[in-house]
Amino acid sequence: MTSLYEKINTNANNFTTFGNTKYIEGPKDFLESNSLVAKFAFLLLVIFIFIIVLRLGISILSYIFSNSQNPILINGMIDGEQLFVIPQNPNVKNSIPITRSINERDGLEFTWSVWIWLKNPPLSNNPSNNLTQYKHIFNKGNDNIGSDGLVTPNNAPGLYIGPDYRSLVVIMNTFDDIKEEIVISDIPIEKWINVIIRCDQHKLDVYINGTLTKSHILGGVPKQNYEDVYVALNGGFAGRISSLRYFASAIGINKIQSIVENGPNMKTKDSNITTTKPYYLSFRWFFPEQIDSVNL
Repeated sequence: MTSLYEKINTNANNFTTFGNTKYIEGPKDFLESNSLVAKFAFLLLVIFIFIIVLRLGISILSYIFSNSQNPILINGMIDGEQLFVIPQNPNVKNSIPITRSINERDGLEFTWSVWIWLKNPPLSNNPSNNLTQYKHIFNKGNDNIGSDGLVTPNNAPGLYIGPDYRSLVVIMNTFDDIKEEIVISDIPIEKWINVIIRCDQHKLDVYINGTLTKSHILGGVPKQNYEDVYVALNGGFAGRISSLRYFASAIGINKIQSIVENGPNMKTKDSNITTTKPYYLSFRWFFPEQIDSVNL
């Protein structure tokens, strides 16, 4: 019994030894060297955290104060006959500067998107209506209107309603040709339609309600400019304009479909106009012979 008691007492003393800090303190020189390593590691950690916080702060400030690469130029709906100018000079009040195209690995890219709603065309026998002129929707460039209703010389791009009031005309400046045109025929009347102008290097695509309608190979490199964006010059057109947007890249199909699904922003920016019914994605655009039961 005594022997068993002594073994238990010895084991208890061993636990006491492990519980006593003097047995794990180690030599003084080792502790001092270990302390220097710990201080150096702590200093590196502080520097690392400072760099992370600094970069994060710069990113946040850049996001807040820098210009967006994908700005919404008209965030709402305006009258198609109401002149609207988006200044590009950042020092001008209410300016929305547009950054130049992102030059991806394969070349220049950008995209424009806008929703438009056209009223019934005026009667051709009405002498007060001039059906020989183009109707201005928007352009990025100058505001010099020619006798035909087209802006000259800068359209990068320009979007117009054709003189027949049944077509859309896209004009793009290139370094080889000041006016390359794409014509979209048979546009629906009194229906909201989305027009997307997508440039990918020398290829200019036009989407109507998310459907690729025309694809055009430009004869030269697209010629961009730093001038203002003009909407509804020279009296514009009878109708509505909504959600004019710019993207500094050639957006993909998923983004295009998202824009179409979201529809136009029906919030009016002008108290003098009334909200039109959101008749977009009309069946008549896709199936000309089909009756559009939604709009009966």
